[in-house]
Amino acid sequence: MSSVASKPTPLLDAFRGTGSAIREPKQSATTGFGFDSFLTLAACLIPIATCWYLSTPCATNSSWTPCVQPLFDFHSIEFTHPDLIAAVVVVVVFTRALLKGFHPMPRIVTVPFIVFFAATLLSALFAMDKIHALAALVQELEFMALAWAFAALGRAKSILRVLNFILGLFVVESLIATGQFALSGSYPTGTFVVHQQYAFYTSFAAAIAFGLLSGETNHRRRVLYILTLSILVIGSLLGQERAPWLSFLVAGVAIVWYAGRERKRLFSWFGVTVLTGILLVVTVPQLREMTISRLEEAQTDTYAQNSLLSRLLVWGIAFKLFTEHPILGIGPKGFPTVVPHYASSEDLMGIEATDPHNIWLGMAAEQGIVGLVTYIVFVISMIRLATVQLRTSLSGLPRSLYLACLGYFVFWLVMSYSVFFKGSGHIHFMLLGMMVGLHHQLSLERPTAPSISLTRGGR
Repeated sequence: MSSVASKPTPLLDAFRGTGSAIREPKQSATTGFGFDSFLTLAACLIPIATCWYLSTPCATNSSWTPCVQPLFDFHSIEFTHPDLIAAVVVVVVFTRALLKGFHPMPRIVTVPFIVFFAATLLSALFAMDKIHALAALVQELEFMALAWAFAALGRAKSILRVLNFILGLFVVESLIATGQFALSGSYPTGTFVVHQQYAFYTSFAAAIAFGLLSGETNHRRRVLYILTLSILVIGSLLGQERAPWLSFLVAGVAIVWYAGRERKRLFSWFGVTVLTGILLVVTVPQLREMTISRLEEAQTDTYAQNSLLSRLLVWGIAFKLFTEHPILGIGPKGFPTVVPHYASSEDLMGIEATDPHNIWLGMAAEQGIVGLVTYIVFVISMIRLATVQLRTSLSGLPRSLYLACLGYFVFWLVMSYSVFFKGSGHIHFMLLGMMVGLHHQLSLERPTAPSISLTRGGR
């Protein structure tokens, strides 16, 4: 008879590499209707929690300033509304994994993230601001744990429900912003504190909507997605932010490129969408005046009134910090602490501290060439994860989901927006995890589907 100590457990098997979750490739990524429903509900709650967090201003001398409040904080480590949902999800999934077995994660995601985390840790050891560096490490661990947890959600229909819910949420935001614009004519924000955040979220939702539309074959659902895309595009235009709109355009081109036989038809649809947006700007007087004022802003010669000059100033500071600390940078999350020593609040358009507004320069300044290179590898791995199945004869709902995720990740790439911001980072890694789960599920249903590895282009 075997002793009690020799009996295997899911956790022990996972570490030994001999458990059923690792040894048996036929194990499904999905985990039952009840647990699947829990993950689907949690995935829908995360964008709601993000909007709640980003719509909570802080009061200063009876006036409202564009900042947000966490639930609580410890020095520079903040615990926000999305963190609460993430913590519950990770605890529940990990507890279940101890009993049922751990679901796998592909090397193309785990290896680049571990390498990037190691680079962040190395930079944090020599950081100027150790508290902010510690906060960065905790946040990266949280996001990777969140991606792993949502990788258990591999059912295509459940992922579609989550994406549709995200679209519905930001359609509501767009409608609220449209009402604000019609009543006041000022920059609309939806329920967000500042219009930049609103424009960012509605624009990446538009990219997801176009991806789902590109793979949809049902006529009624296609009409519904066209209506959804139209509302989101209008909402994006009302945001009056150049970078999100440009990122949406590039994401749309990427979706069309991977659309295969539907490429010509989708290119026509996308062209009509863009032209409609231009006509709205030209024909709606208030929107035209707002757009002209944004263009005239670029002609002013003071940092306090010209956002482009202010950005150039911040980028120059980031480059200067990189040249002074080229290998490991000044430390993760250290830029907002250092930038006030190089520029005044007036130079930064009234903001005391700000991020570089460019993840590549920001990563170079904060984590040096080591962090920048490992981050680029991590981003490339996400793009490859989104495209590897689209190179096959993928069809139906999975194809729509992959096109939507491709549009989303390309949007992030062009936006130069950090994946490690609170709120947006939670949505980002949630979608990354669900795409990992979908890939694993497809690999079980289609044994001939390409497996993802770090060599030979993912085959």
